[in-house]
Amino acid sequence: MTGCSTNTMPTPAQLDRLEREVRATHQEQYDELARQRSSGQLSLDQYQNSLSILDQKVRNKVDTMVWSRHQLAQSELKSLGIPTPDAPVQIEPPLAGQVNGSLYSSSRINGLGNQIQGNFMRDMGGGNFNNGRRAGTIYDAQ
Repeated sequence: MTGCSTNTMPTPAQLDRLEREVRATHQEQYDELARQRSSGQLSLDQYQNSLSILDQKVRNKVDTMVWSRHQLAQSELKSLGIPTPDAPVQIEPPLAGQVNGSLYSSSRINGLGNQIQGNFMRDMGGGNFNNGRRAGTIYDAQ
């Protein structure tokens, strides 16, 4: 189990909702910019520049809220001993000669590999590919 299985990141829909909520808290500033533009106090360039600065302020606030929530949830998982991407569980490598728990151990050690290898050698390695006969079959008598 990793920290990603308990995903604390919001979906795009949740991000959009959060941005609308944060934007609503800055609605007076948006209205003031619109009022200044309509009254001629701001040129179109000044208005667009001020609007982009305000939009960036809203996005920064949303990002801070999202990452703070995520880091708080990850911190809680770590305190409970649940692995997270930045605090994974240490996996002990197998000792020399130890078979269990290793993905890299030879399958021949446990017997199944011997059987598989034997079948392969019987099917592929025992044949004479020039005449199609295999040693130890009825074709030897001919």
